[in-house]
Amino acid sequence: MSVIKSDAEGYSHRVGNEGEVDTDSSIEFSVENLSFGYDSSLVLKNINLKIARGEFIAVLGPSGCGKTSLLRLLAGLETPVGGKILHRGDVVTGPNITRGVVFQDYSLFPWLNLRDNLVIAINKARKGLSKAERDQIAEEYLDLVGLPGVGFKHPYEISGGMRQRCAIARSLALGSPVLLMDEPFGALDPVNRLRLQDLLLLLSRNNSNRRTIVFVTHDVEEALYLGDRVIVLGSNPGRIIAEIKVPFEGKHFRHDLFQSKEFRELSQQIAALYHEDIERQLEIGSVVGEGEMI
Repeated sequence: MSVIKSDAEGYSHRVGNEGEVDTDSSIEFSVENLSFGYDSSLVLKNINLKIARGEFIAVLGPSGCGKTSLLRLLAGLETPVGGKILHRGDVVTGPNITRGVVFQDYSLFPWLNLRDNLVIAINKARKGLSKAERDQIAEEYLDLVGLPGVGFKHPYEISGGMRQRCAIARSLALGSPVLLMDEPFGALDPVNRLRLQDLLLLLSRNNSNRRTIVFVTHDVEEALYLGDRVIVLGSNPGRIIAEIKVPFEGKHFRHDLFQSKEFRELSQQIAALYHEDIERQLEIGSVVGEGEMI
């Protein structure tokens, strides 16, 4: 196992050994000295991160630490106030079809049925298909996420969990080599949550069509089950306080994994990192408060 902790200024450093990917052709994203904020409020500070092609990155952190902002920056939906993001060597300056995004709020077109919501994505990614071919592909992806035979329904006719599964199907249908996912399973029932977790694992390990996935979650167990590496963000402002190389093999044995001593210890270690960062922020706030009173 490898853990990277941040210093007092928010720069991360590595503890232990981990195989690094050095060749530029193997890097999906390179995040360099990234800062982001609104007006005078800094949301993210000094984010430095490299993500390899085909890697599954899980991003953990408390509410308000900038997880969603980091995802939107990777997607090109926000502009940094400092530093830069490179995607396959090119500076990210806006959205691109090579980076698919799944938001928390579904983002489906309410006037279209579910199948046609997917067809829009298919039209962008696969030119020259007939309507019948596009419709068939859309139905196949709906079936993949557990929505068979409901393509004719509109978003307002189905539950929130079903809408979220449709949004995931649309992103998959786009065929982007990168999936950026913002707590995509939060609205799902436990059965479909587990099913889609395993689907993501298959996609991330399919050597013929392997996706790079950046996955935001509040769930430590979910992060450790899905991720090749877990990035832990602190808050005020958001910064990387730890990077953890997930050491588990054979993740499909979910029950055995969750019951293992190593898994429980690593979960507890991540929880301790949260508490340490919160205590540090409280101490800083206390010192600042005392200084203002003098």
